[in-house]
Amino acid sequence: MLTLKFGGTSMANADRILSSAEIIINRAKEDRLSVVVSAVAGISNTLQEAIDLCISGTPSITFVQNIRKIHNDICVDIKSKLQDFNSTKVMEQIEHSLSELDKLLSGCVSFGECPKTVYCRIMGMGELMSSPIMEGVLFAKKQSVILLDSRNFINTNTSQREGEADYARCADACRPFRDGENKSQTKILLFPGFICSWIKGTGVAPVMGLLGRNGSDFSAAILGASLGAKRVEFWTDVDGVFTADPRVVKDAILVDDMSYEEAMELSFFGSKVLHPKTLAPLQSKGIEAWSLNSHNPSSRGTRIGKGPYESRSKTSICGISCLKHISMVSVSGTGMRGRTGMASRIFSAVTSAESSVLLITQSSSEYTVSFCVKDSESDKVRDALTNEFVLEIRENLINPIEIHKDCAAVSVVGDGMIQNRGVASKFINALSSQDINILAIAQGSSERCISCVIKNEYGDTAVRAVHQFFFKTAQTIEVFAFGAGTIGGTMIDQIKDQHEKLLKENVDVKVMCITTIDGMNLSEDGLNLDDWRNDMKNPQYKFAASNVDDIINFVKEKKPLNPVFVDCTASYDLPERYIDILNAGMSIATPNKRANSMSMDFYRSLRHTANKMHRRFLYETNVGAGLPIIDTLQNLFKSGDKLTSFNGIMSGSLSYIFGKLDEGIPFSKAVLEAKQLRYTEPDPRDDLNGMDVARKALIIARESGMEIEVADITMHKVFPDSFDSTGTVDEFLKKLPEVDSYFEKKIRELKEVGKVLRMGATIEDGKVSVGMIEVDSNNPLYGVRGGENAFVFYTERYQPIPLTVKGYGAGAGVTAAGVFGDILRTVSFNMER
Repeated sequence: MLTLKFGGTSMANADRILSSAEIIINRAKEDRLSVVVSAVAGISNTLQEAIDLCISGTPSITFVQNIRKIHNDICVDIKSKLQDFNSTKVMEQIEHSLSELDKLLSGCVSFGECPKTVYCRIMGMGELMSSPIMEGVLFAKKQSVILLDSRNFINTNTSQREGEADYARCADACRPFRDGENKSQTKILLFPGFICSWIKGTGVAPVMGLLGRNGSDFSAAILGASLGAKRVEFWTDVDGVFTADPRVVKDAILVDDMSYEEAMELSFFGSKVLHPKTLAPLQSKGIEAWSLNSHNPSSRGTRIGKGPYESRSKTSICGISCLKHISMVSVSGTGMRGRTGMASRIFSAVTSAESSVLLITQSSSEYTVSFCVKDSESDKVRDALTNEFVLEIRENLINPIEIHKDCAAVSVVGDGMIQNRGVASKFINALSSQDINILAIAQGSSERCISCVIKNEYGDTAVRAVHQFFFKTAQTIEVFAFGAGTIGGTMIDQIKDQHEKLLKENVDVKVMCITTIDGMNLSEDGLNLDDWRNDMKNPQYKFAASNVDDIINFVKEKKPLNPVFVDCTASYDLPERYIDILNAGMSIATPNKRANSMSMDFYRSLRHTANKMHRRFLYETNVGAGLPIIDTLQNLFKSGDKLTSFNGIMSGSLSYIFGKLDEGIPFSKAVLEAKQLRYTEPDPRDDLNGMDVARKALIIARESGMEIEVADITMHKVFPDSFDSTGTVDEFLKKLPEVDSYFEKKIRELKEVGKVLRMGATIEDGKVSVGMIEVDSNNPLYGVRGGENAFVFYTERYQPIPLTVKGYGAGAGVTAAGVFGDILRTVSFNMER
């Protein structure tokens, strides 16, 4: 005997029912079957809604007609695909249930209430209507099948709406249908799930009851155990049990095998695994449970059994779960210490409040006992505890009962924790990597589960972080790109081109958002970059909201693990929002120099906020574009070195222009050539005025420890005082030959003494200056030309021979690569094991 259970999604429509029937037929070739079916997807929710609204006076007819239409449409659709299906006969059976449903709901309308027995009869209608459809399909496919009423085979006591099985009665009821007992040996026994007979007491006639949460699963487990099944298969819409909820962790891993105990722990703490009450009868009989996918029958699925399993020999844990919307209750005070019976009184009070304790932890000093209950039960629990300890609270022996609402319990579960060390430290390190505060920690004596109580809002983030640490799945970087022009667009292309290679190295860079002056394209799952430029032209993105607050709100709501805000704009205002961005939990990578050249107060605030939020502020491209200047300096200074002086050529356009003067090219012609080659800004005066160089020099000075403002930099003009550089760009370029003789004379005089003229910055004796520099052949800047940059650092360690960094630092490709490099640096910061 095999027992198969099909959930609501496997019974959702005609196609799903027909597919489930094929699975049943294939399994029937192997052995006799007992099959349990749930209600058609959505019907149970509709029935609950009907009860709620009918009590408030809404007529029942609308609900009945809607439910009739859903089932009739399914029957009509099946008939069109399976000629021998007797849809008329099936709908006649369903009509009996619909007629009863209409009467019961009308009673709720008339009396404004729904007694428990009526509630159970209404809520069980879904399964009573779905099972005749499956019976009709199997008959049409010439199968040996009998539809049995579960109420004659499953008996419960305790709660009518969520009963506990009376296994002895169930076994007696099922005995005639066990293998070898049933003379007819009907091949397929079909049962509606969820419903049962509830026995209130000795001598009292049974009435209809329900099996509560996951009731159809429980039905299958009870019948499987009572009929002596060798395994029970639970057919859903997922391939099995995963290491975490796939909706939260996109790359969650399918678990091949797990023990009964592991499955129970995971389920108890919120994982979508079989409920402990479902697994209990199977464990007691040694019956394997299999979680399988009716949408993908060829998938192996997950086996739940006694274990241990070879497939699990190398893993400490099998899964991570998160139980949300709980409250942590704390009972504390000096009166707790050394007094017997305190724990008993606490939990008796909780029981009187009809609440269940989910997790318990106690301080070693016995000063505090903390435990968790559902959020919805916390107020009742507090009142019950306050009443229980009213005298102790009045005498200040017990503190007022504390309630921390909106919590979540994140748990790691695995039999391998017993043998393997370091699980707890890795778990806590994972939470720490996301700056998640732990409110309480609990571990059972079995050493199979460790739970941490955290704020509810961080539940999903915690699961994703812990999953990365334990299962070494791809470390994510979520990029929010502001600006997709020359540099930003090239960077996005580089991310696209390197994506597969980085995935092989366990790094997954996702571009979540691209924002331009026209609009924003934002995706929770990451954008497809194959044709992102054309995608940005789509009218749905054009002129969409595109301000920083949209990004901040998105990050606060979705809580990505490693969000990086990338500012590739030349915006003057955007850097003023950097502190808000860091406070939202995002790192920043940017070639924009504005933030680092604002006031010293702002400069310090940026770094303080980044450290406080455990995020990175990365700006390697601020000074040398693609050259490694900032990182080199920071490493020098962290190791104790100090800057004594600096000089450098930090502009590709100025390097090109002044290098041409060495060749005898007139200054005006050199400027025009640089403009035509797009080395300069559209207005070359923006390069020639030296402000871009000044900002870079300011950043170097500040990195070296100098507290300096832009206004403190000495600016030496390029042009003689007699030259008028005002006017339009064209007017300026027409006047520019007027200075050719001025530069020609300078170059000639310098050449006579073996020197050349360069344009750059100098830091010496605590002063920063920008302007033309005269250098001889011994100076590293002597041969710098053609767009090349050079940075010459004299430090306490690097002298008399300086540390020189030289190369082509400008250009979209190298600058974009520098920003991309900064983005990748966030991985090692956030995911260090």
